[in-house]
Amino acid sequence: MEEDGLSFDPSEYAVSALGDGTWKPVWFSPAPSAARQGQTIDAVLVFELPDRAIDLTLKLPGGPGLSLGEGHHRG
Repeated sequence: MEEDGLSFDPSEYAVSALGDGTWKPVWFSPAPSAARQGQTIDAVLVFELPDRAIDLTLKLPGGPGLSLGEGHHRG
């Protein structure tokens, strides 16, 4: 952790599909904020995603953080 702490900015997060689009959060809490050493940030990000079978990746600052195959969709 940097001496100044960690920053949280919901605009840096997105969900993307292979060649099919990128979605930003439609709602989030809290607003951009920072946490010093020993503090936490409880964040909620809500995305509106298509209801079809596609591979999804949650893009985090610094690179992808979670990848879901098409098997998790009703499609």
